[in-house]
Amino acid sequence: LFLRPCLLMGVIIYIHKAWSMWCEEKGTEFIDPFLKDGTSTSDQMLRCLHIGFLCIQEDAATRPTMSRVVLMLGNDSFVLPLPTQPAVIGENAAESSVRRYSFIRPVASEGST
Repeated sequence: LFLRPCLLMGVIIYIHKAWSMWCEEKGTEFIDPFLKDGTSTSDQMLRCLHIGFLCIQEDAATRPTMSRVVLMLGNDSFVLPLPTQPAVIGENAAESSVRRYSFIRPVASEGST
């Protein structure tokens, strides 16, 4: 998977916005209004957001396995642990993330070969 650095920065900014709204207990405002009109409830959508934050924890050992994610999604009585702030939104994390991830390659300009 190859991402342009500007695209990765966009993803990091989006994660930051989601985390900020989550911390302010405004997670439902982050949800796309088009999705809110569907059959899912706000609680289900917030649960998905919560699980998403668990999946991007800095320490891989604290991230749920895919089988656990399936269990979390399918069982509303499964108590979710509280996520910590994702590493990609810490101080100076956005810049270091762009340099750190090996799946990013520079995009050649149109005139280069």
